[in-house]
Amino acid sequence: MAFSKVPTAWIPSYDSDGTNITIPIASLPGLVSGDADPATGDIRKIVYALLAKLNAAWIAAGANIPVEWQQSQGQALNPANGTITATFNNTFNLTPGSVGVTAEPT
Repeated sequence: MAFSKVPTAWIPSYDSDGTNITIPIASLPGLVSGDADPATGDIRKIVYALLAKLNAAWIAAGANIPVEWQQSQGQALNPANGTITATFNNTFNLTPGSVGVTAEPT
């Protein structure tokens, strides 16, 4: 199976009406409704949950990953204070002039 660029291949519950995108809160790991509330939520938790979801989908894709988008995730434990630092690295190849993501090779 080859790489699939469609959003639902990476976030199965993703939807769009042409103006707005919709990703249900329950489809993002560890995110709860209070975290996503527009007035009182926490953007850090939203971004972390989205990146964690995409990282899990990346791992699940196995050999069917894109060439023009590369992703990696790391974690490090700080024994001095017991915190874990999570990093997500995303690299995109862009097409000059349009600054759009370069098309995948066929």
